Amino acid sequence: FQLSTRRHETAETHSRMRLPAPPKLDNAVAAPLLALLLTAAAPPLLLSPSPALAAASASPTSTELSRLSAGLARVDYLLRDWDRLTTVCNGVQDATEAKQVARTIGDQKCSKSPLIVQRYIGASSTLDPLFKADKLMIRAASLVAPEQQEEYSSAVDVYIREQQMSSTMAYTSSWSGSENPNGSVEQIEENLLEAKKEVLETQAALRTIVRLLGLPPAPPFAE
Repeated sequence: FQLSTRRHETAETHSRMRLPAPPKLDNAVAAPLLALLLTAAAPPLLLSPSPALAAASASPTSTELSRLSAGLARVDYLLRDWDRLTTVCNGVQDATEAKQVARTIGDQKCSKSPLIVQRYIGASSTLDPLFKADKLMIRAASLVAPEQQEEYSSAVDVYIREQQMSSTMAYTSSWSGSENPNGSVEQIEENLLEAKKEVLETQAALRTIVRLLGLPPAPPFAE
């Protein structure tokens, strides 16, 4: 009975206890706090991409894609007339080539001018159809059929590698003359031949890319 009485007294004591009232906030403090809580609870906003970013990631137009066919025609032209285009007789074609030929060949009547190779593979001028063509190829990937994506990606990788190697070997050949240790006319021609091998690989990869994109061929290039 005593235990029951104590429990009853404890219950009465608890019922008489009053919790302290929460502090009151004036409007100057409450309004910003409420706005902060509502902002934190709101779903995140999805920002739309900038126009420049959207344009960079959009599929290329038919006009842009025609650069690839035109570039392939130029590479075909280079390989078809390789010896004539890379050989200069009785003068040179511009100041840059003049320096290269003068340093590597001297006073020979006919000489090799390897830097001409760069003109036809997108490594010399921003006006070349193949200038930065790798970016165009990457953007065009969405236009390729799903079952051909792997072949397309592989061809783009090969193109990027071989186009860079073609340019590098052409430049190396142009500075392989006798003014450098172990340099000679023969070394120029040997490195130029290596450049041609790289251009052939570039051509093959570019043909695959044009085929997978279903692009019409460009007219044969001629100067």
